[in-house]
Amino acid sequence: MVNVTWLALIAAAALIAVLRGVGIIPLLIGCVIAILPACVGLVFLRPGRDASSFAPPLLVICWTLVAVLGVALTGGPSSPLTILFALAPLVALNLSDTDMAAEAAIFGVIAYFAVLIMGRFGLLPPALAEHLPLTVAIAFAGLALAGLLVWVLVRDRYANGAAVLAEPVAEAAVETPPAPLPVFPTASGLLLLDIAPEGRVRSLSGDRLGLSSLKTGAALSSLFGPDADVAALRPESGLAQGEIMLADGRLAAYTAEAHDGGTHLLLHDISAAQRQSEEASRALETAASKLQDRTAFFASLGHDLKTPLNAILGYADMMRAQIRGPLPDAYKDYPDIIHESGQDLLLLVDDILDLAKANADRQRLEPEPVDLVASAQSIIRQLDNQAERAGVKLKMKADAEVWAEADARAVRQIWQNLVSNAIKYSERGGTVTLDAFEAGGAAVISVIDRGAGMTEDDLKKVTEPFAQGGNARGRAGTGLGLAVVRSFAELHGGLLNLTSRPGKGTRAEVTLPLADPADIAPLEDAAQ
Repeated sequence: MVNVTWLALIAAAALIAVLRGVGIIPLLIGCVIAILPACVGLVFLRPGRDASSFAPPLLVICWTLVAVLGVALTGGPSSPLTILFALAPLVALNLSDTDMAAEAAIFGVIAYFAVLIMGRFGLLPPALAEHLPLTVAIAFAGLALAGLLVWVLVRDRYANGAAVLAEPVAEAAVETPPAPLPVFPTASGLLLLDIAPEGRVRSLSGDRLGLSSLKTGAALSSLFGPDADVAALRPESGLAQGEIMLADGRLAAYTAEAHDGGTHLLLHDISAAQRQSEEASRALETAASKLQDRTAFFASLGHDLKTPLNAILGYADMMRAQIRGPLPDAYKDYPDIIHESGQDLLLLVDDILDLAKANADRQRLEPEPVDLVASAQSIIRQLDNQAERAGVKLKMKADAEVWAEADARAVRQIWQNLVSNAIKYSERGGTVTLDAFEAGGAAVISVIDRGAGMTEDDLKKVTEPFAQGGNARGRAGTGLGLAVVRSFAELHGGLLNLTSRPGKGTRAEVTLPLADPADIAPLEDAAQ
């Protein structure tokens, strides 16, 4: 129902935009992005189909991505489309997954602050007045859907609450008068009996332990096995403790205390405790299995997430090259902004997937001779625009080849994360120095900045996932970059070493295995 309702709301929004004179190209782009979650929901969660475990997380991810793209392309934090950030947690709550709702809310907050920072530094396209009718219409559709999701959630919770409240009322109608003994829960595995001097049950409280013959006036011997020592349950004075077999073959621990009018006998079903322990163990295993399945899902999601991102980057490149003709002056800066933002998002996706693969033990490297200097120069060309906007200069210190035996993609991502971090935390007018050299029988990647720096406490936690140092306040980030760098370094048998002082900058070094000279020679001959 929610997916069909969203499609209808977007159709209405499109009609309003057409009537208000919105151009066909922004109309199509906006509608295609907006209907993506509904299409995913109709394909993977339609009625009558058994939903796979990855379908709900994929749907929530789609709602989050739509909110990020919508806000980024329509003016940033001041965009009416910020209402879309509420839809992902509401969808997760309607799928009865509170953990996923919390995760969606956290990622939504991170994304919003990232957009806020990008808008503050002028990295987002300005909102155009001619697109405002479409933006407002989609925002109103999001508000309507949020209201519908809240109504469905409240309705379901009210129905469940009414059912729960009805049960005690029914039980109260048949409730017996209170016994003189302390009241024990009926499912506690504990049974308290008051035994009369003649050996019969005078009153009882608690769990009946499945004893069919248990009732007021029943003989004590009828509750236990034929070989049980019932006499031990009725001490003449003081306490008696031990274990005894119940009539149905289960083992119970007992504590008997004599009093003036008979005996108080407390029975504890040991078998029930064992079953509860086994059930708790199975529940823990199930939870661990679900967590492992979710981690494995994120580790295998690369193709599904990268395909649309690569399409966005490809079309942005076509617009930058003006393959279909020159763009209007008002749109000339948009392709570069879309391309750079897409590259940032692609790096974030790569970091998330690489971290998930490492946690699931599914990360596989393809070692080969890699020139660290050439890889660094490629990253400098890629991040030069980002550095220029931040007022930071990128400098390559090494001028000779340095060969490592490593996975080329992993090396590139190590450079990209370290240099992006250095740019982010450098002051305007600063310099980020890249270097590669051999030391101690290893190849070393080095990135140095003179920026905010970190304390000793920060250095202990920044390589953990989602952790940031104290000087990161006010700067957008997910806390994944250094965790991925450390993971790649350790997979190669190397280390990530961080040296930093507050206000003095940071030096990050990654050690990798040296390449065999016999493997390098054919590559150099081929290059010549």
